[in-house]
Amino acid sequence: MAYNDFIVQRNSFAMELSVRDGFYLTSVYPSDKDAYLEHLNDRSISDAIPFLPYPYTESEADWWIQHRLKILSEQGKEISFVLRNPEGYLIGSVGIDTLRIGEAHRAEVGYWLASNYRGQGLISSALNVFIQHAFDSLEVSRLTAHTLDFNAASARILEKNKFSLEGCLRQHTRTRNGIFDTLIWGLLKSDW
Repeated sequence: MAYNDFIVQRNSFAMELSVRDGFYLTSVYPSDKDAYLEHLNDRSISDAIPFLPYPYTESEADWWIQHRLKILSEQGKEISFVLRNPEGYLIGSVGIDTLRIGEAHRAEVGYWLASNYRGQGLISSALNVFIQHAFDSLEVSRLTAHTLDFNAASARILEKNKFSLEGCLRQHTRTRNGIFDTLIWGLLKSDW
């Protein structure tokens, strides 16, 4: 999808969800490329997301932005949001990478946050807003999440948002830094 096509379609699909204190969730914009390059080249982010390439290149950022815009265009509803600071700069993400709305009853949620915004409860608040959106608008009745066993901060975010620890896949995930246990989390709409 070309940038001009996005501007036209953005008007019909645009959604802005308030998180708190001027922070908000939106769809990705073509102008977010520099923010992706800045944040996703932070090893603390890429080390916790096994499939994220490091270093993160311009071509990967271009592909990701076009991929997200294509999914939005096809679905007509946002399934993966970016978190913006009050100035509108992308500082994180929360959402579902793949979901065919109306075809699946469950989806896996993921999130990340720029390091200089951590410790303020922002991603927990953003996840809370996203969960409400998912249960109200995306026709899912179950959300799952996976965390690497060393990522206690991510586990706390899920616990704060009523996710239950459902199991552990031992020695399940290979990253650049080794093989780790993967914790499985779940949240039912009826528990929300």
